[in-house]
Amino acid sequence: MKILFLTPYVPYPLNNGGLIRVHHLLVNLATRHQVTAVCMEPDKKEQAAGIDVIEKRGIEIKTVPVAFNQKKRFKRIYQLLSLVSSKPYQFNQYHSKAMQQMIDEQLATGDYDLLMVEFSQMGYYSFDTNIPRFVDQHNVEYEIMHRTYETEKNPLRKLLAYSEWKKYYHQEIDNCSKFTACLTTSKRDAEILQDRSTGMQCHVIPNGVDSDFFQSNNTAVDPNMVLFTGTISYYPNTEGVLWFHKTIWPLIKSKNPAATFCIAGKSPPAEVRKLAENDQSITVTGMVDDMRDYYNKAAVVVVPLRVGGGTRLKILEGMAMAKAIISTSVGAEGIEHSNGENILLRDTPEEFSDAVLSVMADKRQRQSLEAGGRALVEAKYDWRAVCDKLSDVFEAANPVSRKKAS
Repeated sequence: MKILFLTPYVPYPLNNGGLIRVHHLLVNLATRHQVTAVCMEPDKKEQAAGIDVIEKRGIEIKTVPVAFNQKKRFKRIYQLLSLVSSKPYQFNQYHSKAMQQMIDEQLATGDYDLLMVEFSQMGYYSFDTNIPRFVDQHNVEYEIMHRTYETEKNPLRKLLAYSEWKKYYHQEIDNCSKFTACLTTSKRDAEILQDRSTGMQCHVIPNGVDSDFFQSNNTAVDPNMVLFTGTISYYPNTEGVLWFHKTIWPLIKSKNPAATFCIAGKSPPAEVRKLAENDQSITVTGMVDDMRDYYNKAAVVVVPLRVGGGTRLKILEGMAMAKAIISTSVGAEGIEHSNGENILLRDTPEEFSDAVLSVMADKRQRQSLEAGGRALVEAKYDWRAVCDKLSDVFEAANPVSRKKAS
């Protein structure tokens, strides 16, 4: 099958959940199909290196210039302008004339069998074609905006989140309606979209993990180390870390003074960096070369998220590394977990802190959770199994192409 794969950014380096999902779907699809990828030009050396990585997988990649309204240095200006516009800031963040022209050219001349589009915001483009069209919904975006509005304390950010939510609440459904079907990372997200639009077809294609890459190397575990990973500047992560530090960490420290908290991931904002400045038991790493080094040392991985959608790759990575995971219910949404067997779900500060302390102190409980998480990942969440399921969905939507292949 010949697939046109549309993504806003070069899916590289693999340092946030969105890029990880796009990259692995792209390269795994290319082992089964002929894939051409279209995205914006890279704006960093790491992204430019990613083009070479992707092309070595046999994928043709075409890029378009970054538009003025998409340049990061003008982000705040366009966010403020969006407050008096009928469209949210995300329209300017994702849309450009150059990208629309490239889409039109490829659909007119490429003889593709199927179109795959990453992120619902890319639904602002028009697609003049009759081939099957799929949009990959990493999250139900308007729900994240609403949860951000509910938890944000900064008045200006709260206003922006409210504005984005009110506008995208309807526009996300309109964007998704342009496609043959939506791909969601969880059954819950599919149900939310179908409740809003009863005719919308959805297929659950979960997030995955490279279980060959993410696996324990039997490094000695620090029984007092608590780990949080991710792109720390991403609002749900920032809010979760700050909530954990304010409400849960003091309870843990009061009963285990030797406990340490490592916050590992790129772009920690100032309010997170200050946590380490004021408390020697806290480490904020910033970007790390290899997150596996931190997973290997940790006794517990925490996911204290109260905002978000889709599924958290940090949980799947932690499970693949055979780590005990303690999460809020929101943090674990979309993963087919068994509470008490492969993860612990706790939603109040007291329950969360008690669970962390219990796992740190009880090696047998910790090992049981570690084994259960690794088994779950191997059975359901390896990227190869995820892309087998995705290919089945695509081939069912394009029986003509399937006949040609046979």
